[in-house]
Amino acid sequence: MAAPHKITNDEWLLIDPRRSSPPPVHQDYALVKVLYNLRKGNRAAGIRIHPFQADDKVRPTPLDFKGLHDTDVIFIVGHGGPDGLHVMGPNKDTAMKRLVNILTGDGNLKKLRTGKSITIALLSCRSGFGFHKALARRLSRALSIDVTVIGALGFTFGSKNATLLALNEVLVRGIPWDMEYFLSIRRDEAEKVTSAREGKTLTVAGKQTEINRFKAIKGDLETDLSNLVKRLQSKEVNLALDEIESHFQRLWLELLRKQFEHYSHAKKASNLEFDMWHDPVPDGYVWTDGRMVTDDQADAILTGDQVPVGDGLTTVR
Repeated sequence: MAAPHKITNDEWLLIDPRRSSPPPVHQDYALVKVLYNLRKGNRAAGIRIHPFQADDKVRPTPLDFKGLHDTDVIFIVGHGGPDGLHVMGPNKDTAMKRLVNILTGDGNLKKLRTGKSITIALLSCRSGFGFHKALARRLSRALSIDVTVIGALGFTFGSKNATLLALNEVLVRGIPWDMEYFLSIRRDEAEKVTSAREGKTLTVAGKQTEINRFKAIKGDLETDLSNLVKRLQSKEVNLALDEIESHFQRLWLELLRKQFEHYSHAKKASNLEFDMWHDPVPDGYVWTDGRMVTDDQADAILTGDQVPVGDGLTTVR
């Protein structure tokens, strides 16, 4: 679990003094939701979540992988985008170096996985447009081990499905991006993509009444989830998840159910006439092997001005 730290918060503030610092993980309802559902899976039951931070500019504290098994998948949860995990800092190349150091610092990935392979799933970040490729390449090079990284093709949405699928839903590129993350896509492009997908002309203006109604309900549910998380007394993420289970399980699960149904039935029930997320869920992800990415491509993603977006994405799924 990628957690914020004062060092990286200060780095972001130098770029944008108006930027709000992210809340600690146990108060971030969106991340708590992902972690809760992921930990409820049969194979993950009882497994401890390991928070990590860029807490040292020279040598961040490494994760301890001595308990890694051959059948394990490493799930990395944290807010991010095509350029990386945000809490690793605003400089893409530096952020990646920090992450690789955190993953390799204890030596156990190298020790336990030499001659084998490593699979990493990135959740809660729109990584499939670049970041997952760069991580696959940089980590493969650092370890001389074959690394496959799973990345989402859009903004992700944690729901109860993660308990069964170990993946989040992925918002479909188009009007859903415009609705959820304004200015993440040009409106004319969003309308063009959604219209082509649905086989009919759809515009934000034409669906504004339905969009407003949908967003009002979604906003109320998000407020309720956020308020519930703020009631938690535990400040450590594992203890906070245990507290939800022991004190707020019924209310928490009811809110998750309502939120899931609101999004999954949006096309018809909300009369939006378009899907909010990919169905089946795995269609929203790409699997990339580090051997399929060149150093130049990884460098361009992490140091260039442009992030590869759109067609041409490959998968080894």
